[in-house]
Amino acid sequence: MKEWPGRAIRAALLFLLLTGTALAGRVALLPLADLSQGVNSVNLPLTMVLFHELEKRGFEMISEDEVLSFMARHRIRWTGYLDGFDVLEMNREIGADLVLLGTVTQWGGAGDSVGVVLYLVKADGGRLVWSKASAYSRQDVRHLLGLGDAKSIDDLVPRVLDDLLATLPNGVRRFAGAVPLCDVEGALIAPRYAKGGDEVTCSVKLRCMGEDPTVAYLKFGSGGSVPMERVGSRYVAKWKAPMEDGRYPVSLVLEWNHGSGRRREFFLSSYWVDSHPPRFALELKKGIPLGDRVVFRHHIVMLPRFSDPEPLSRWSIQILDEKGNAVVDEHGEGSLPRVLVWRGQTSGGSRLREGDFIIVLRVWDRAGNMASSSREVLLRRTPPRVTMEALREGDKVEIKVDGGNGDIPLSYWRLVVRDKQGELLKEVEGERLPASLEIPANGDREVVCTLEARDLLGNRVRMVNRTLKVVTLREKREQKGKWVE
Repeated sequence: MKEWPGRAIRAALLFLLLTGTALAGRVALLPLADLSQGVNSVNLPLTMVLFHELEKRGFEMISEDEVLSFMARHRIRWTGYLDGFDVLEMNREIGADLVLLGTVTQWGGAGDSVGVVLYLVKADGGRLVWSKASAYSRQDVRHLLGLGDAKSIDDLVPRVLDDLLATLPNGVRRFAGAVPLCDVEGALIAPRYAKGGDEVTCSVKLRCMGEDPTVAYLKFGSGGSVPMERVGSRYVAKWKAPMEDGRYPVSLVLEWNHGSGRRREFFLSSYWVDSHPPRFALELKKGIPLGDRVVFRHHIVMLPRFSDPEPLSRWSIQILDEKGNAVVDEHGEGSLPRVLVWRGQTSGGSRLREGDFIIVLRVWDRAGNMASSSREVLLRRTPPRVTMEALREGDKVEIKVDGGNGDIPLSYWRLVVRDKQGELLKEVEGERLPASLEIPANGDREVVCTLEARDLLGNRVRMVNRTLKVVTLREKREQKGKWVE
C-alpha cells in the first residue's frame, strides 16, 4: 500500500478543519419569495417557521427587524435574489456571515403540496455555498394505520424543512449541532383497546439518515415512560395497561448522546383501557307479554338497548329450545344490528314447531369485555279451540259459546245463527268468552252456525255453516249434544 507523505496528510487535515468551521457565523434569513401567490409575493408565516427551526438547531440568527430594515434602506423588493453588492452590504452593515434566501414554489393547490428552494450565500464574498429544493404532497406521507399522516399542508412543512436542512454543508451542521433526521416509518400499538392489567405492545420502525438514536423510549400522556429495545430493524416496548379506564396517548422520544440536548419526539397514537362490559337489555316487540315471557305467532323483533352505547368488536345470538339445543346460532363482527328479527325458523331456514325458547344475545366490546342478555319467548301457532252447544228450555233456545287458546286471550269472536231454511236468527260479536245468546224456539231440532274467533296473536279459527243440534237438558244428560272444534 502506498503511504501518504506527511506534508500531504497535514494539508488534508488542515483542509478538513477549515471546511468544517468556515461556515460558522451569524445568519440573515430573507423573507421567502412565494411564486404560488404571485411574482412579488412573500410567505412570512413560513419564513418565521424556518427562522425558529434554524434557531432550534443552534444557528445564531440576525433578528427579523434588522433584516427588514436593511431591505427597506436598500429598496429590496424581490427577496428571491440578491446581487453581490447587497450581500456584501449585509455583511458590513448588520454583520451577516451567511445569507439564506428561498422561494416557495408550491403551496396548497389541488394536490395539497409544499415546495421550497433554499440558497445559502457567504456574505463576505457573495459565493453560493449550498442550495437545495424539496417538495412533498399529502400523497407522499402515508404511514401504517394512518399514524402521522398529513392532514393539511401545515403538517408537510416540518418534513420539507427537515429534508432541506439535513443537507446543509458539514461545517454548518456541526456548528448548528443538528439533530439527525429520523422519521417513523411504521408503528403498531396492540391491542388498541385493553382491559386493566393486559399487556400492551408497541413496535416502531424508524427511518434515519445518519446515526441511529442512542436512547429510545415511550412517553405516556398520563405520565411515566417505558424504554424500547432494539429487536432487528424495529424498536419494541411492552407494559401493563393501567387499571383506570380512559384514553392514553403514546409518544416516541429519541435521543442522541443522552444529555446533549439532541432529541426528537413523535406522537404515535393512543390506546384505550376499558375494564367494564357493555350494559344493555334486550327489548322484544311484536309479541304479547305473559309475565316475564313474551309469546308470538309469526315473528318477534329484538331491540338491544344500551345504557351507554360504545363500539363493539363482535356479537352472537343463540336461540335455545326446551332441551337446550341451539336452533339458531348466528355471529357477527363489529357493530350489532339495531334490529334483529326472528321468524320462528332455524338458522337453516326450517320452520319450527311451536314451543318454548330462550334467546341469548352476547356482545363483546373492543377490549374483549363480554355482556349478555336473555329472554324467554313462546312460539304459538295453534288456533283457538271453541265449543258451542244449543239448549232448549221452554220457548227459548240458549246457545253457549266457550273456548280460548290457553294463556293467550281472545281478541275477537263473531257468531251468526240461521235456521235450516237460511233465515237469520241471531248475529252477535264480542271480545271475551264464555258467552251465551238466546233465540226463539221454532220447533227445529237444528240450527246452522258460522263462527269466527281470533286470539291476540292473530291465530284464527273459522267454522262456516256448521250444524248444531238443539237438545233439552234431559237429552243432554243422556248424551252430549255438543260439537267441538
